[in-house]
This record gives sequence, C-alpha cells and structure tokens, in this order.
Amino acid sequence: MSELESVIERKLIDQLVYGDSQWVYREDLKTEDDLWKNFRYILEQNNKDRLNGEPLSDAEFEQVKNQLQFSSFYKAGEWLVGENGKVMVHVQRDTQKLHLVVMNHEHIAGGSSVYEVINQYSALQSDDEDVRGRRFDVTLMINGLPMIHIELKNRQHSYMDAFWQIKKYIGEGKFTGIFSAVQMFVISNGVDTRYFSAAGDTELNPKFISGWLDRNNEAVSDYLDFARCVLRIPEAHEMIARYTVLDEDAKRLILLRPYQIHAIESIREASKTGNSGFVWHTTGSGKTLTSYKATRNLLMDIPSIDKAIFLIDRKDLDTQTSMAFQAYANNDLIDVDETDNVNDLKKKLKSADRQVIVTTIQKLQILTMRRLQEGTADYNRIRNLKIAFVVDECHRAVTPNTKRELERFFARSMWYGFTGTPRFAENPYPQLGDLPRTTEELYGACLHKYTIQNAIRDKAVLGFQVEHNGPKNMVDETDTDVYDNEAHMLKVIDVILNKSSRIRNAAVFGEHIVVPLIQKSHEFFIVKKNVPFIHRFPVDIHLIRIALQVCIVNTRGISRAPFGKSVWHYKQLFDIRPINPYREKAFAVIDPVGDNTIDFNNMMTKFGAGFFDERDSVLAELLNAFGRDDFRHGQKSAVIRSHNIIDFFKIAFDGCSD
Repeated sequence: MSELESVIERKLIDQLVYGDSQWVYREDLKTEDDLWKNFRYILEQNNKDRLNGEPLSDAEFEQVKNQLQFSSFYKAGEWLVGENGKVMVHVQRDTQKLHLVVMNHEHIAGGSSVYEVINQYSALQSDDEDVRGRRFDVTLMINGLPMIHIELKNRQHSYMDAFWQIKKYIGEGKFTGIFSAVQMFVISNGVDTRYFSAAGDTELNPKFISGWLDRNNEAVSDYLDFARCVLRIPEAHEMIARYTVLDEDAKRLILLRPYQIHAIESIREASKTGNSGFVWHTTGSGKTLTSYKATRNLLMDIPSIDKAIFLIDRKDLDTQTSMAFQAYANNDLIDVDETDNVNDLKKKLKSADRQVIVTTIQKLQILTMRRLQEGTADYNRIRNLKIAFVVDECHRAVTPNTKRELERFFARSMWYGFTGTPRFAENPYPQLGDLPRTTEELYGACLHKYTIQNAIRDKAVLGFQVEHNGPKNMVDETDTDVYDNEAHMLKVIDVILNKSSRIRNAAVFGEHIVVPLIQKSHEFFIVKKNVPFIHRFPVDIHLIRIALQVCIVNTRGISRAPFGKSVWHYKQLFDIRPINPYREKAFAVIDPVGDNTIDFNNMMTKFGAGFFDERDSVLAELLNAFGRDDFRHGQKSAVIRSHNIIDFFKIAFDGCSD
C-alpha cells in the first residue's frame, strides 16, 4: 500500500530539520498574515541599527509590502540579485530614507540568515467563486520569504501530477503576495523527484524540468535523498543565490542543472588550492551557461583574482559568446566586457575594475607577444595580474605552445578548460618537443565529466535516430568482419546518399566508411563500383566534400600540389566557378611546416581572421568547413594521415575524369 501524502510530507520535514540542520520547522505559520508578521519580525531583528532601535510602523511596513508584490517570478529574481550581494527594501521615514537588508547572500549558512520550513499553508481565497482556497504542501523560506516550494504526491501518482497542480495554482493567482518571491519548485511522488525554475503558468514547460545527479552522474530520485543533496543548507540557499541565472533576453529564470553545478563547484574547489584543470561536458549540454557561471564565480569567490578572462578562438564566437554572457550578466553583480580590438583588450587589462573579459586567443597573443614592450609600466602591470583563464573548446582553442607562452607571460595565472572532445593518448596533439600532448597534460586533472551517454540518458540533448539496415540474425553483433567489408560499406553509402534526407554525422561517415574503403582498395569506389549517385543534395554534403572535410581534421599538413589539384578537380566535378586567380597566391603565403606542407591550423587562423575573401566560394567554403565542430563526433576526432588524403584525391578525381 502506498504511503499517504501526509506521511511523505511529514518524513520530508523530519529529514529537513534532522540533526544539526539549520532548517527550523514553523508549524504555527499557516496563513499569509502569519507570514507577513514573521517576515516583519525577522526584518526588524536584522536591521536594528538601521532602524535606530525603533520598529517599523504599520504605514512603513506597508511600504515594504508594496515593494514585495512582484508582477512575475522573473521580477522577483531581479530584486533578489541585490546590491553588492545585499537584497534591500527602502522605507521613507519622515525626511530620512531607510535602506533595510532583507537578505545577505554573503551570509549563506550563517550571519543574518534565517531558514524556516512551513507546511499546509492556506493559499489566498480567490474572488472567483469557482476557484477555492488551496493548501500548499511544503515551503522553504529564507529570512521569512518563500523561496522554494515543494508539491508532493504519493507513489500511485506521477510526479508530473504535481507539476500540473503547480501550473494550475499559478494560473489561479495563488502565487501572489508574499509567495510571488518564489524562485524554485520541487515536485515528487516519493520515488521520482524533479526541480524547475519558477515561471508564469503559460511559460512553464516540462522540458525545463530536471532531475538531480550526484557528482558521478548517478540519478538521485528518492525524495529524502534529494532533500539531503539539494535542500539542506547551504545547498538550498546556493541554488537561489549562486545557481539561478536571469536570462534578460528571454525574461526568464534559469536554474542550473546538476552537472553544471558540480562542474562549477569542482572549479571552485580547485581554485582554492591554486590548481588548474578541465571540464569535459558534451556538446549541447549548456557549456556557455556553465562557463559563464564558472568565470563569474571565480571572480566573486577569490578576492585575489584581478580579472577572469573567457578565451575563445574565433571572432564570430567572440561576439556570440559576449552577447550570451551579457544577457546573463545584466542582472548580475559583475561586468562582462567584450574586446573590440587589441587596444581595447589592453585598456581593460590595465583598468582597476575587477571584471569578466571575453576575448579571442588571437587578440591576447598579439597583445602579449607584439604590442607590450618589456620594461614599460603597461608591460609590468599587465604581466603581474593574477588572472583566471576559462577556455572554451579547450581541445583546439589554445595550442600547447601558445598556452606555454601565455603561462610564461602571466606567471600568476590559473587555467580552466571546457571541451566536449578532450585529447587523450589515442588522439594526442602532435609531438613537438616536450609540449603536452593530452588535455590532462595541458590543463591538469579532469574536474568533472558529463559525456554524450549521460546527456542522452538524461534527455539533456537529442538522441540518435537508428535505422537497422545491416545484417539480420547475427550470432555476435560485435563481430566487426560483418561490417568491415566492401559490400556492407557500399550498402551504407547507398542508404546515406540516396535514401536519407541529409547526412547527419559526416565525421562518422567519413572516418568509418570513406577512409577505410580508400585504404583497402585505393579506388574511388563511387565511380569504380557504379553505386547509384543521385545528385539531389546541395554541394556541401556531397561525398567528396565530406571525405575532404573529415580527412583533413587533425592532420599536420598536406602537400601543396595535390591539394591544389584536388580543389581544381572539385570545381570541375561540381561545376563551381573557378577561384579568383589572384587568390591562388594564398598557398604561397601560408606558413609551411616542413617538407613543402601546409599547416592547416595556421590556415584556419588566417581564414577566421579574414585573411581570405569569403566570397571566393570553393577555397573559403572548404576552409570554413575544416574549422567547424559539425564534423567531430563522440569523444574523439577523426585522425587520418596526410598520405591517405593525397592518395584519395589522386585516385578519386582521376576516377571521376574517366
């Protein structure tokens, strides 16, 4: 027999107040009038000095109540950001303006903070005769204000029944008055527990509901375990004060997901001991938001840090990331500044303001290696800054050599990388002297991991669409001989090219289908094997383009002549207008890396900086494609040796000309 909701409720309260918990159960608080009286008492106790020992009059308290009638949960969130961490109300007393502290986010788990639990609160009776009064299950209050509301069901019901109930109560206007300050909802049926940020009834969306995970990404579903992990102090207060983000563009609250919180906490713990490290979070899991909070918290938590710099590797991401950061920071306690150019970066580094700076690796390199003159005041000031670097796409944004140069310049720096595709011993950086070859060697230990497997399981990202067109009734599905043969590969190619609306994962296709066939037969198999090839797709997903893009990834170089010839054949095959002949000189000015080869990292850097004219369709399109993450997959990148590429192009395009 399922437990009654009243029993689940009682057990939850007992867990919240158990032992040395700072939560205090207030059985006497059942109505809005009770809550206002309780809030007034706490406010007066915490502001005795500001009130000069004189309690608030009824008229003065009405001023306070009027300031706490929020039109939306988002507006309440804006107010809760506070002024330098202090959430204030303002009262006019005669000719004097009183500034009273409602909540101090620097007093988490101590100081002036008061933590109370109430249950069976009698919500406001509506003027609508068809809408009756409601009783709320359990509410957690900080300094007298409801911050986290919990609705419970028994195990015979889905936790989603509690979600729809909250949505209904919001629509009925029950979360008004003192309850308009709520920031977080928790729903549970005892065995399945979830949380989500407060929003209007028309804005609540089940897709924003999140479960809790421990640091090892194991689900925490039981309501009592959830209370121990998330609702105890200081964690519950930190959810409101540290892990709620206001998205100014969308005008909505965002509560970070558990893996984001664990990553930020891991960075904070490492920073306390001066250690660097990296976070491995899969693409699509919200790394921008995580990195914003991590960068912001480093600046807030470590007074000795002068600047926190978020490093990215391309100008388009510079603007895009700055805009995202700014949307989060407009209602935050820190300044986020984009750098327009190298001189602007220099100016921001020289300033005494503690701020988050978003800039590109190229600007930082130019400033430190070329613009600053050793021995000058600017050189000494900037070099002596204590900086926390947070690096986006750290597997490629900062090369081992560049990072070493920057570390020599910024001797007091700490480095934290974010990546969805770390470098391991199986896919290392090229061997260059004693430079690091893996992400761990470059940044330090992996501080937190959330892989594509975790994300698909938690529905944090979309899963894969799987179509079973392979062998049937296999005795051993792990037997690679069944798949690793020409006949099967050609069938897969036929499905991809002629029976699919578009190729969704070109990197997997290129590495596991195209390249093995090239290595096996050294033939351009599409032509030689007469596989039907329907030209109904845009040029940018033709097989040759895909193979070209995938094969180039992570190769150190490629002979100039075959590559140039390949591009020429590519133009002929797909009837694309020739490259401007004046642009052919691009090959002559790209820095060689030895043996008459081209450094594609260098080429990409120059292309991203506008060195090439983007209107030159073929070269520009191909180079741009090389730099995109679309053609990476899983946890590793495709690594194909350059001689295979050259063989491929010689054979492939010769075959096409038959």
